[in-house]
Amino acid sequence: MSKLARPHEVNQVLKLLKILVRGPKSTLAVYRELRKESGFRNHHAFYRQLRLCLKYGLIELSDIKRKWGIPTKTYSLTDKGKNLLLLFKNETEPFIRPLEPRTRRL
Repeated sequence: MSKLARPHEVNQVLKLLKILVRGPKSTLAVYRELRKESGFRNHHAFYRQLRLCLKYGLIELSDIKRKWGIPTKTYSLTDKGKNLLLLFKNETEPFIRPLEPRTRRL
C-alpha cells in the first residue's frame, strides 16, 4: 500500500513550486523564502518537501556548483510541476478548512 500525501503537504508542495516558477534557485534561496511560512519553520520539513518534489518529478536538479568544496545545488521546475501549478491556479480555498461550529438540534 503506497503512502499518500497529506493535505497540508500538498499546500507546502504548491508553495515550494510557486517559488521556482520565477526561475531556477539554489536550495538556500528557496529555504530563505519559505522559512517564515507555516510548515517550513525547520529545515527538516523543508527537505522532506524538497525530496517529495524530486521523487515525483515536479522539480529537477539543474546545476551543481562547487565553491570551497561545498556543493550548491540549483533546482528548476519541470513540465510536470508547471502542469500541477496550472491545475491549482484558480484554487483559492485551502485544502484544510476550519471546522464549522456545530449547531444544537432542538
